[in-house]
Amino acid sequence: MKHPSNSVVKETDTWKRALEVAGLGVWDWDLKANITVYSESWCQMLGYQRSDFPENVDLFLLLVHPEDRDRAIESGDRHLAGKSDSIETELRLRHKNGRWVWVLDRGAVVERDEDGLPLRVMGVQTDITRQKEAEQQASLMNERFKLALAASETGIWHFDVGEQKSFWDAKTCEIFGLDPHAAEVGSDTWHGFLHPEDRADAERQHLAAINLDTVMKLPYRIVRKDGEIRHVETLAKVVSSQGSEGYLVGTIRDITEEIAAARALYAEKERYEITLGAINDSVISTNVEGMINFANPSASAMLSVAKEALIGRNIFSLFRNDALIKSVELEDNKDFKTGVTLEIHSELFRCKSSPILSATGDSWGNVYTFQNISQETRRQQQLAYAAHHDALSGLYNRVAFDRKLETAISNVTTQAFAILYLDLDHFKALNDYAGHAAGDEALKAIASSVTEHLPQEAFFARLGGDEFAVLVYDNDVEALERIAGDALAAVQSVELGHTVGGPRLGCSIGITIVNDPTISASDALAQADDACYTAKSSGRNRYSFFTEHKSVTSRLSAAREVADLTAALEESRVILYGQEIHSIDRPKGQCGRLEILARLKGRDGRIVGPDAFIPAAERFGMATVLDRWIIRKALAEYGHLLEEMDLKLGFNLSAQTLCDPNLWSFIDDVAREHRTQLSQIAFEITETAAVTCFETANTFVSSAREHGCMVSLDDFGSGLSSFDYLRRFPINCIKIDGAFVEKIVDSEVDRAIVAAIVKLSMTLGLDVVAEKIETEEVIRQLRELGVTHGQGYHLHRPEPLDDLVKRRLDSMRRFGHQAMFA
Repeated sequence: MKHPSNSVVKETDTWKRALEVAGLGVWDWDLKANITVYSESWCQMLGYQRSDFPENVDLFLLLVHPEDRDRAIESGDRHLAGKSDSIETELRLRHKNGRWVWVLDRGAVVERDEDGLPLRVMGVQTDITRQKEAEQQASLMNERFKLALAASETGIWHFDVGEQKSFWDAKTCEIFGLDPHAAEVGSDTWHGFLHPEDRADAERQHLAAINLDTVMKLPYRIVRKDGEIRHVETLAKVVSSQGSEGYLVGTIRDITEEIAAARALYAEKERYEITLGAINDSVISTNVEGMINFANPSASAMLSVAKEALIGRNIFSLFRNDALIKSVELEDNKDFKTGVTLEIHSELFRCKSSPILSATGDSWGNVYTFQNISQETRRQQQLAYAAHHDALSGLYNRVAFDRKLETAISNVTTQAFAILYLDLDHFKALNDYAGHAAGDEALKAIASSVTEHLPQEAFFARLGGDEFAVLVYDNDVEALERIAGDALAAVQSVELGHTVGGPRLGCSIGITIVNDPTISASDALAQADDACYTAKSSGRNRYSFFTEHKSVTSRLSAAREVADLTAALEESRVILYGQEIHSIDRPKGQCGRLEILARLKGRDGRIVGPDAFIPAAERFGMATVLDRWIIRKALAEYGHLLEEMDLKLGFNLSAQTLCDPNLWSFIDDVAREHRTQLSQIAFEITETAAVTCFETANTFVSSAREHGCMVSLDDFGSGLSSFDYLRRFPINCIKIDGAFVEKIVDSEVDRAIVAAIVKLSMTLGLDVVAEKIETEEVIRQLRELGVTHGQGYHLHRPEPLDDLVKRRLDSMRRFGHQAMFA
């Protein structure tokens, strides 16, 4: 349909006024004359005046939106053809200012000719722009609402209070386990899904929501037809409606996963809080601003601040303003990331921070852990001290002295120095008559007395036994004589508190001045040792300086001792002794292992201890001869009886013996020759002996272990290298140095060292033997620490091996006789 050109005619004032008041635009189309009249109000609706339009212009084609023209023409044509009762279409017309005005165009034929053909059509156009804009906004809001519901997995429902019917959308049906499409359901449907335990409460709350003008949140459980229980949450509000009792409209969503997650989170939170409350480490967490939001009981105790008082405080402000927190200046959490050591209320803590990050990497705060390292630090300090100090005297030990000597030699071109080698005179007599405890007290008193008379910069060490060394940064002979004289006087001034027969305790001192940068530490100490021999051979209790001539004299004295040993071996005056190793739990029970010792019987019948001939044997290369003689004699006389007696013999091996590549073949040959089971043989090696020729020693130890022999690391703990040898030697027993055992009742350091050795041995599956046990109190302490075996005068004093074996065989025969008649 096409509108004819317009012809402007005058309306009556009444028509004009009515149209203006109604805001309607009227058009009148005379089909016969092909004239369309538009009202003044129509022009005003589009912002025009009548004069704005030229004559004979088709206003419809001029103003209608191109996208709407065909639809509008089609609506008119259908009506004129009798296919519709009226013209009704929505279209856009261009406003004078260029915008588009939406109008609702309605019209109809008002006059027909005699044949019924249309002659006149009239219509009204109403401005519906605001309505269309509102519809567009409503459509947009509806799409957003649908999207939000889809994203939140939320269903929509409403309940007609009067009709007692509900309408559920597809999502609501899906939540209840029904086919996911919108449906009208009866009230019984919802009631049938309610969990039995929640039914009464859910029904009551929904009824209450009908009478309240507020939104109510109603969580409850449902049971689907397949028996699955789901948690749901409903938001409901009553909506009034004229002519009805109203509606209860609401949303519903499945919160089963949220409930499970919340429960898991709560359980995890409880588990963490209980765990953090039980551990000794202090834990503090903060937000990104450093405000404390959690502190476990250990943290509260560490800071001496109640947990409630910690929450909400800034951790950096707290630490900076506490006078009892020292050692570091805290500005921000960067100080914590790599770990810092803090002194908090006189205790040491290792503190480290870790960031709390979200899944996207955003920071939510930090967790600070504080580990109390006070005891560990003290133990490390004690162990470090023990590694370089003699446990008995408190002086530096041999390891520390050797290092100091090496350093002094490296600087000797700028600073010459001297070594004083001190060897106590008649100390063995004190041990023999008054016991080892008295000897130990004497050593401590001597160390203290001599220290008081030495120059401040002197380095004083106990090398072992009754031997000491002093390193003095002075090469003036008179000054060294004065120092040596003071040391001699200091030794003699010690009051022992014991009546000892024989000469008074004294000291022989050897002095060597070192100014040669090419000399080795061992040679320098040997020079002082030679000078000490000279002093002893000259009458004891005096000092002597090292000279090449005097060193020959001292060596001759030692050579005589070796000659005496050689003669004793040839004349069978070397006597084998044995000392039993007992179980700590059954110290009075029968032992299964002996340590073989050697004594020399003088031509006058006097028994001489090993200290009188073994050093000389080692000095002149006789140690291997002596060791082999002891092993051969012991196995020749008793080797064939060991298995029957269930007895294991332990032999000490010197450094020279361990360096012999043919040692194992010798052992194997002797054992075969004398029908000795290798499993009844044990060997004891020291760290000093092993380090002399490591590869050869390691080969021997491996062979011995492979053939069932026991191998013990003797004097364990006397140097830090002992721990290294646990990795390097396949031993199966540790003998704890007696220096750590004899004072274990009173020394916390010794207990800590022994405890550490026992724990290490248990971890490695090694046997442990404690040496030098001389009191019942020591046994009780060792038993508490987990030591399984021990050796010492309190358990068994060394005795001739002949006597020991004879007594054991007699005991076996008596037991066998009794068993036969039992």
